[in-house]
Amino acid sequence: MTTTAAMQVTQGETEIVVRRDFAAPPARVWSAMTTPELIRQWMWAYDYPMTECRIDPRPGGSFLYRWANAAGESFFFDGPILEVEPPHRMVHEERFNGDPASGSRVETRLEPTAAGTRMVMTIRYGSAEALAAAMATGMTDGMAETYDKLAALLDSGA
Repeated sequence: MTTTAAMQVTQGETEIVVRRDFAAPPARVWSAMTTPELIRQWMWAYDYPMTECRIDPRPGGSFLYRWANAAGESFFFDGPILEVEPPHRMVHEERFNGDPASGSRVETRLEPTAAGTRMVMTIRYGSAEALAAAMATGMTDGMAETYDKLAALLDSGA
């Protein structure tokens, strides 16, 4: 199978909408996005391997993803899981390095398509300034590369 479309990003005053098609059914995409052993295979960043991956994908659960490089520099994302409708929808809050000011509310929807699944992720920030700060990090470039890795994992049959 082949991924049918590259990632697309649209941006409003306080939100980013990411769309990406995967050539796998929603249940397989969901599994790859909620199983720590699979997450570790696709969610890594450049010279920062993932060193910790925890997720409890249920309302009241939480997640923690941590990366570190050889020099000991690290960063993490964490937050509570608010709503879950497997295998089609999850809403969570996300903080960068535990900072509540960096927080966003993320809704991920997995919609079935003729070719597999369309992921639509809406990331809402508390202000236009918080969105601008997130965008200034180059986050969408990193997301595109990460979702390419997810597509390759799904294409491999995971």
